[in-house]
Amino acid sequence: MATFEYKALTAQGKTQKGFSEGDSARQVRQGLRDQGLTPLEVTAVEAKKSAHTGNGWFVPKIKTADLASLTRQLYTLLEAGMPLTESLKAVAQQSDTKLVKGFVNSLYNKVTEGHSYAQALLLSPYKVSEEYIATIRAGEESGHLEQVLSRLADAIEQQEKMNRKLKSAMIYPTLMVVMSVAIIVFLMAFVVPKVVSVFDNMSQELPPLTQGMLVMSDFVQHQWGLLLLIILGLGILYKILMRNPRWKFRRDSVLLRLPLVKKFLIYASAARWARTLGVLLSSGVAVTDALRISSEVMTLLPLKEKVLKMVEEVREGKKLQDAMRDARFFPALMLNLVQTGEGQGQVDAMLLKGASHYEQEVESVAATLVALLEPLMIVVMGGVVLTIVLAIMLPIFQMNQMVGH
Repeated sequence: MATFEYKALTAQGKTQKGFSEGDSARQVRQGLRDQGLTPLEVTAVEAKKSAHTGNGWFVPKIKTADLASLTRQLYTLLEAGMPLTESLKAVAQQSDTKLVKGFVNSLYNKVTEGHSYAQALLLSPYKVSEEYIATIRAGEESGHLEQVLSRLADAIEQQEKMNRKLKSAMIYPTLMVVMSVAIIVFLMAFVVPKVVSVFDNMSQELPPLTQGMLVMSDFVQHQWGLLLLIILGLGILYKILMRNPRWKFRRDSVLLRLPLVKKFLIYASAARWARTLGVLLSSGVAVTDALRISSEVMTLLPLKEKVLKMVEEVREGKKLQDAMRDARFFPALMLNLVQTGEGQGQVDAMLLKGASHYEQEVESVAATLVALLEPLMIVVMGGVVLTIVLAIMLPIFQMNQMVGH
């Protein structure tokens, strides 16, 4: 279902504005008529948002760390008894970055116009995830916005913490790749030509490996601009292909077949999904809606497809644990926790517990991956350097053999 903003007339002739969910604008209009209202305007929120953000070419996105910080600040101020409008104003005033200040000010303006906080997030020209907005809406409808903000802040902070650890774990391998490429380029552009040029004036025919290395060296020396264009073109082509669901599905399917990478991706996806679903359910969002929204955090298309299938199965009456088993990718512990949660009526708590466990597992698997990646890169780098050295030494060996004869 999509969210629509409407303007309608009441039986008394007064204008009423609000939001409604439905499969189409026509369905929303019919729902308004059933409530005794006369619909004047019904606009899809996403379409309205696109009009404010330059046709979707550039939508300002709030960083995860900034979103966690402002959510925590807003919770603290509301918990202290400050009204929502004053809390938003205070958060905007103490924001350090122009982007965050603009985002909070846009929310403040919408709330002062009479919109709810969730509606303000929907209408904001800044990109905010659907699960964040749905959780806020559930908190407002239940009258427990402060508690929901606290849960959201915890979830976002945990996600940011995991992202930071993964990024820090990748610093050393990234530096090794950069240094390896720099060394290879230096050897090909400066060392190989100078050493092998000694044999240019000789009638001796160079070995095929050396000839090939000279061709590559000449290309790096004189066609480096073209080389950069090729690399840039391949990068752009990859990005274009990844926008096509079919190509992205193929790429994701390949990644999910790689032994240790598969484990890392499954654990990371399961942890992110479980935390999102747990927060949504604990905030009062309906199970089917929460499942549909939580599917958006699944970045791997084969897994997202399975979660969307789970939505239909649960809607038809199947238990969540059975739908998860049919998906055939959730770890065993997660399945057992959900089974226990359904038996005790604490699915949300068990999902959050499972998320915490697998977030720790993700860190452990990531450390193992990095530990395996380092020696692998050293072997590859050693192989490349050995090939270059052989290309230089082979003509010398041939010349020594000729002198010996």
